[in-house]
Amino acid sequence: MSANVLIVQPDPVVAQRLGKLILDATADASVGFVQSPQEGIDALDQYADLDLFVCELYYTTGNGLALLSAVRAKFRSARVIIVTNYNLHYFGDHIQSLTVFPLPLDEALFISTCQDALVTLEGHQFPPFLLGKKQPPDRWGDCYAAYDTGVKRDVFITMTHAWNSAAEAAQFRNFATSMARASHPNVQAVYQGGECEGRHFFAREKWDMPSLAEMATAGQQIDPRMVARIIHTVGSVIIFWDSHQFPHTAVGPADVSLSLQGVIKIANCVNPTQPVTPPGLTDLRMLAPALDTLLPPSEELPERLTSLLSVIRSGPVPLAKVVSEAQTLDTDLAPEREIAVTEEHQIAQQEIEKERRKQQIIQYLTFGVFTLIVVGAGYFIYDQFFADPPSHSFNEMVEIPAGNYIYQDGSATMDHTFYIDKYEVTWGQYLKFLHAVAKAKTDVPWRHSSQKPDKDIYHQPQDWDNIFKCIRYQKPYNKELLTLDDPVFNIDWYDAQAYAKWAGKRLPNENEWEKAARGAQGYLFPWGNTFEMKANNSAVKAGMDIYSQPAHFHMIVDQMPEDKSPYGVYGMAGNVSEWTDTMVPSSKISAVMVAVIRGANFKTNSEGRVILTHRTTDLVPGTRDFWIGFRCVSDKPSPETPK
Repeated sequence: MSANVLIVQPDPVVAQRLGKLILDATADASVGFVQSPQEGIDALDQYADLDLFVCELYYTTGNGLALLSAVRAKFRSARVIIVTNYNLHYFGDHIQSLTVFPLPLDEALFISTCQDALVTLEGHQFPPFLLGKKQPPDRWGDCYAAYDTGVKRDVFITMTHAWNSAAEAAQFRNFATSMARASHPNVQAVYQGGECEGRHFFAREKWDMPSLAEMATAGQQIDPRMVARIIHTVGSVIIFWDSHQFPHTAVGPADVSLSLQGVIKIANCVNPTQPVTPPGLTDLRMLAPALDTLLPPSEELPERLTSLLSVIRSGPVPLAKVVSEAQTLDTDLAPEREIAVTEEHQIAQQEIEKERRKQQIIQYLTFGVFTLIVVGAGYFIYDQFFADPPSHSFNEMVEIPAGNYIYQDGSATMDHTFYIDKYEVTWGQYLKFLHAVAKAKTDVPWRHSSQKPDKDIYHQPQDWDNIFKCIRYQKPYNKELLTLDDPVFNIDWYDAQAYAKWAGKRLPNENEWEKAARGAQGYLFPWGNTFEMKANNSAVKAGMDIYSQPAHFHMIVDQMPEDKSPYGVYGMAGNVSEWTDTMVPSSKISAVMVAVIRGANFKTNSEGRVILTHRTTDLVPGTRDFWIGFRCVSDKPSPETPK
């Protein structure tokens, strides 16, 4: 698959030269050229994915920053290179972490940079890590999403550039060691380092949320209380670093990121080449412009926050005092709690209401019969044509403890306790998600970061209108009667990811799924090590005619009590197979990453595919089918989780 490159350069001679150098770096790259920012913004619609974006920031007509904002909003993983003949000093807050090449161009370095951007190591093994999708480069080098096969977790891998010298590689290792020591709950953790294929690397916490710089460039806003929390968190981290004598660079807007739930994370800015900052004073001026941009108009801001930002903008500040003021401001800006009403006031109000009802009783009796008729007719119409069919709540989750277990054919250790849905997600549960997305008219709060731009934002299952009509009026769908209590199907991996995030959960990785299914003993089937017809599938024992067992259909998720794992999780050997969060190279095309599907389903027709170690690794995440559903996990118990 060729790499997609877009060059937006006002000078056609420079543009053509850049294109030739890029093709020298990657011969099969597809390179597009336009000259103005508006042409660049229009050209973005032609791309489903963009690997490399090369631009200028100064144009005779058009806004270079608007172009940069559009690219970073639509293609967060694209490598951005700025080639310019101008001094970009005043653009510092907007181009932090981007690669800038001044003219005249260092062509050798430009080619090497483009090679790193366009040549990918996706799918390579850097033991114990399996590299996944390439990410935007960070301050230390190239970055990949990866899966740690040792402790079974998703991580980011940062590695040295291909052209780095031995001295630069040694400095990289020194950086990684220092960052690993400077752990803090609000700092992206660095786990371990290594070397593979001549490139040094380290693994760090997977955290893929927009930075303050990206949010400011995209024109987003946050409330004053969140700004106070950001100042408090950044200051607290710097105090921690300084008190432990961890030298670090200044924290800027590209180093601070914010999740939709308000979790603040700071990039690991520890840098052993910097002098140790004396405790007490520090400079937070780099944060101020981004915070100003993210806030509403100044006349709407609390005076104390305005004063605090003014202090930060003035230069080095007494950090402990600033952090204390920010924490107090955070508390003061919290929503006010409703004042409790006194018992005497409640009694008085009750008496007033009694008198008022006495005066209205005659009117109520007069219109009572008419109202009952209207309400009854309205309820009948609503129930028949508008209300959702009845369904049961299947929100219960099961605790899966940390500890040893059997994964595939070997022993493994689960390093965390988690909670998994007792039942597969039903049509009734998914319908509530569809209502929420329809009401919001967007899936942005729940959309998976890798979701393609042309994906249906309402996440309706394939053939949804027909399926729901059959459920509502109890008509056969593909020869079976469905209910809202059957497992949802015809949804792809992105739909499942969005639902899980909306529900405050996540998809299980395949290790979590397998432990929940097999138990600590590592059973081959949920009920033990001997195949029996206890699950809702069409399998037969090995050696028997596969047509001797009639095909089954979807069943209500709690109707096969014998298909229950040692932990009490239902439906892991039947009903529908289930999406997991684990991405691996396809068993058909190794260059393509696919999501692992686990568990048998109602049409599984062989004992070998019912075994809980069976893995389906040949379907891309956009696949929708009538035999694939999912369930969710959480790192904390739900209210319905048994204690």
